[in-house]
Amino acid sequence: MVIVLMLFSFPAGALGLPQGSSQDLFKLGISQLENDEYTTAIENFTQAIEINPNYAKAYYNRCLAFLNSSDYQHAIADCDTALEQSPDFFEAYLNRGLAYYNLQLPAAAIADFNYFLSIFPDDFRAYYDRGLAYFDEEIYQKAVGDYSRALELIPPTNTQHIAAIYNNLGLTYLQLDEFELAIKDFSQAISAGVEDASYYCNRGYAFRQLEKYKQAIDDFTESIRLNRRQSAAYIGRGFAFYSSGKQQEAREDFLQAAEYFRDCGKMQQFHQIVYLIKIIRHKSPFIYKALLT
Repeated sequence: MVIVLMLFSFPAGALGLPQGSSQDLFKLGISQLENDEYTTAIENFTQAIEINPNYAKAYYNRCLAFLNSSDYQHAIADCDTALEQSPDFFEAYLNRGLAYYNLQLPAAAIADFNYFLSIFPDDFRAYYDRGLAYFDEEIYQKAVGDYSRALELIPPTNTQHIAAIYNNLGLTYLQLDEFELAIKDFSQAISAGVEDASYYCNRGYAFRQLEKYKQAIDDFTESIRLNRRQSAAYIGRGFAFYSSGKQQEAREDFLQAAEYFRDCGKMQQFHQIVYLIKIIRHKSPFIYKALLT
């Protein structure tokens, strides 16, 4: 299967400013957090905590900085401390759930999202994030339900996230072999006006599964136009060309994919594509069919 998974999350925003001797450091950390300066934000929140170890809001916001820095273990620890000191920091459950999810602990993530939703049942972020966790647990029908609920609740002006949710909903339908429904959702993602190469690549894969090779080739071509380094699109279009009887075009696309993998140092994938090119050259349909599964 050649698909491009579009994953994203909605970390909760920073909480309001407290009063206290470490307020200046906290305010500086908040400003840096809002400007995506996560390392320096962590430093200032840490100094604020050293001055005041019971500074729950500093722990909470440092958790958010750790989360955005992909330091998930420290993010969990800070969320734990924030909740110990101030149990009504409910947003910490959302952020801790994201940290668990990124550590590939979907069951723990789902537990936090469930608790958050028991308090805020109309928060689209938690439905989307829980959908991601259900997807990882291969509980696809529940993922569909959560993505659909997120789409009902998300503000209509939030087009970028709407497109990404539709893309993930389409990916879930791919796992359920519901290719027509997947195409519908990928089309919704594309129609949101967000130019993303992965949306076209994923829809191309769904078209190819339905043996609609012209539509698949068109989508893979558009994906490549948007991102010349989209190796999955070259591979997908190569398969579509081969299935359409265009072996030379297929070989050229596989060569492009092989070149990308070689340049990125992904030698296992490089050798797999080189092997596939050799199969095409010798026209061995039995082995080729095995590689498609």
